[in-house]
Amino acid sequence: RRQTPQEVQRGVTVETRQRPDFDPLGVRLGGFRLDGFFEAGAGYDSNVFGRENNVVGDGYATETGSVVLGSDWTRHAVGASANVDARQFFKQSELNWTDWNIGGFGRYDIDQRTSVQAQYRHYREHLDVYNFDVQQAGIFRPVPYDSDEFQVSGSTTLNRLGFTALGLYRTYRFEDVQIGEGQRRTSSNSFDTLIGAFGTSYAFAPGRFVTGQLRLQDIAYTDSAVRDRDSFSWVALAGFEYDFDGVWAGRIGVGWQQRNYSGAQFKTLEGPALDGRLSWSPSQLTTVTLNAARTIEESIRLDAVSYIRTTGGVRVDHEFLRNVILGAELRADRREYDRPDSTATDGVVQLNGRWIINRSISLVGSYAYNRRIEATGGAFEFDRNLVQVRLRVAL
Repeated sequence: RRQTPQEVQRGVTVETRQRPDFDPLGVRLGGFRLDGFFEAGAGYDSNVFGRENNVVGDGYATETGSVVLGSDWTRHAVGASANVDARQFFKQSELNWTDWNIGGFGRYDIDQRTSVQAQYRHYREHLDVYNFDVQQAGIFRPVPYDSDEFQVSGSTTLNRLGFTALGLYRTYRFEDVQIGEGQRRTSSNSFDTLIGAFGTSYAFAPGRFVTGQLRLQDIAYTDSAVRDRDSFSWVALAGFEYDFDGVWAGRIGVGWQQRNYSGAQFKTLEGPALDGRLSWSPSQLTTVTLNAARTIEESIRLDAVSYIRTTGGVRVDHEFLRNVILGAELRADRREYDRPDSTATDGVVQLNGRWIINRSISLVGSYAYNRRIEATGGAFEFDRNLVQVRLRVAL
């Protein structure tokens, strides 16, 4: 079959490639397009509590769905979307969770080079029971929270110079978790955050840019008893975005980050910052992606405020057949806490496959092996095996 220009153009990967014979058509509604899917299946988790001893395994049902309505205009854009992701365990029902989010956006194009965008989204999500912070807080069930996010952004270019700006306000409202006859007051971890980010780039050749970014973040807790955890952070990154030859492409930003706290008892947290991604396409059928990041994250533990998180991974996607997509991924996640001094390193190996039966129906299967490679500060190491099979129906 002859490939279209869109399928072989630079920057297209196995996952992003259009497949006109199998891609869902969506539903045309005047100047809008409606896309969506629903996915349901079953899986098995060999260690649902993430323990080293007294390991408990359980099967579960899982459902995922998404609906997106977006404009199909030549200028300006509006849209809305909703997503849901749920899991129900067959025996350990206290571990059940349902995540969902809903929101919309609008973009106003001032000219071909300048636009502004605003969006709002409400989230209902959770922290997993095997999350290191959740375990160290002595909680062995999901920790749910609600979040509202408001974002305004804009971008423009002047000859070779590009400029972006972003303002984001987001709330996090944790629920108290019932443990036996008592409650863990995880609601005291609720906070609001305000982020401002400014970026610039210089194009010294097509597809090749020098970049810089400054990010400022303010965190304010809602519970007056823990206001000494309030903080102000800044991150400065410099780097480049580079399309080498259509086979290799990547971006990297390297810099410094620092977080200062209201409470004098909390030591300033600082260190190198990193955000990078490299893509290699040895053929039109295979894409290899490497990524790495080093950030400062917030903790829900009472004995810790923030931690430095370093993540990295490599993923291979391969088009085995036109309608059979295979993938393999290796990821590592390391957390470093200053108060108390402790570390934790998690590793994940994942295999997945997608059989596209037709435009509307596909079968998805995955296997993942999770292992806590090392942990200090009284934490324990463990491993988990997860297997899933799901059927997807798309518009």
